[in-house]
Amino acid sequence: MMRRIRNFKPFSILASLTTLLIFSAAFPAPASALTEVEVTPINTPDGAVVLIVDGLSAPFIYPELTPYALDGTSLEKARLENIPEISEKSARILKLSVPQTFTEGGHSVLVTGNPDADSEFISFKDANIFDILRENGYLCIAVMEKGDSWSICAEQDAVLRDEKNSIKNIKIVLEQNEHSGDCTVPSGLLQLMEEEADKAPGYVTSKETRERYNGYNRWGIETACSVVEYMEKNRPEQKYLLTVNVGAVDMSGHYRGNYGYIDCIESLDSELLPLYTLCEKNNLAFVLTADHGMAFSADGSKGGHQSETYSGSDEAQLVPLIIYTQDVESGVIRGEFGQKDFAPTLLGILDIPDRPRFAKGEQILLTGHVNLKVLLPEKGTVELRKDGKTHGTAGNDDRFIFLGLEPEKSYTIRVELDSGKSLDVEEKEIFLETDSVIGFGEEGTGKEKSEYPSVESKEEISSAGVLGEENSFFGRKSSYLIGYILIGAINLAGFFIIMKILKKG
Repeated sequence: MMRRIRNFKPFSILASLTTLLIFSAAFPAPASALTEVEVTPINTPDGAVVLIVDGLSAPFIYPELTPYALDGTSLEKARLENIPEISEKSARILKLSVPQTFTEGGHSVLVTGNPDADSEFISFKDANIFDILRENGYLCIAVMEKGDSWSICAEQDAVLRDEKNSIKNIKIVLEQNEHSGDCTVPSGLLQLMEEEADKAPGYVTSKETRERYNGYNRWGIETACSVVEYMEKNRPEQKYLLTVNVGAVDMSGHYRGNYGYIDCIESLDSELLPLYTLCEKNNLAFVLTADHGMAFSADGSKGGHQSETYSGSDEAQLVPLIIYTQDVESGVIRGEFGQKDFAPTLLGILDIPDRPRFAKGEQILLTGHVNLKVLLPEKGTVELRKDGKTHGTAGNDDRFIFLGLEPEKSYTIRVELDSGKSLDVEEKEIFLETDSVIGFGEEGTGKEKSEYPSVESKEEISSAGVLGEENSFFGRKSSYLIGYILIGAINLAGFFIIMKILKKG
């Protein structure tokens, strides 16, 4: 198998340190730690496994729905054992529709919460769930089979993907990507992923089409189990998101007709329980969904989903969403929801109020509690009240999160800055329906965090970091000067250490 990792030469390290030394005074100091206040006890998952079944249509697996061909004929449903058992302990969204019925679009909407997103959109700064999770200390890992999304692969810290995008001629490669954040992919996990990649061709050696397709999905599920087991044993303290895309169900719909399609679904169902059980055992969220569905023109015909002929059908548009965590209330969630709601809902069950910056979806509240994040312009104290009673107080920070609040209630936020500086709005009343982020700005207006800021690519760096007012090189706050000096001293020391190493070499 192939392993792709960026390697850095000593000169590159030296250049990076030199650049950091020059600009360390120009950019803002590192953000303060986030202070957590648990108002009532909650059980936040230690991570999540998101299983995306390419082309899985909800009408073929949900007991409440019936699949129809385009000619009006009712079609046979998959006969399942494990998915119904998992659903009994989970929240199951009955009607979740997709705005784009093709793989790239479906994946893009899932991770951004924006119904118009495409692959390029994912690469915008803070535009996807992976950016948000990394900011909250998560490691992002993926196992992506045929039908993957290159942009999602690029957002992972480590990913196994099928380079050939072919079940018959499978070639799994391991790729690593550089991202900001404190988490490092364990070397043991990389070794494990390499070993699992080498095993992949052995799953699809059968001459029978059915066995190859089922073996292809089996490799993805068993590899996911191996990753979870490794993290449980070797890095139990590390939170992570494991994204798994299995591709044979979609291909079965296209090439094997509706009977081959349901046969592949049934085979996948038989493989799911070990992965779900590992999630349950290790306090991980287990999420099953799809990028799009699959429609058939008649009984016995081959399927489609992207063309105008198929895309308007319920079979192409309705996808499953099944979510298990210990804090999620089990049951069927009725109503009309969209795929754009997936990103805020996933972050919600992980107790992360932040949202991708262009998300237009709404959180489906599944946990029975909501969370509130409060942002201040500098260090201060925040007091949270409900019905005139204090429900939480914290200080000496500029970022706070209040966990385990009662939904559908009004709360009052009272803020005081440590510097004694006054804000025009020092007290704000809010009504919490879902998780929220509230910011108190420098100009004194308590306001919700901007939901849709202007588009900015990750490769772009705003000149405000150098010439802006509050965080600029010439107009910075005096409270940050000590931090800048320390950063410069550390970088200078590192510079001379590297120079000595290079001379010895």
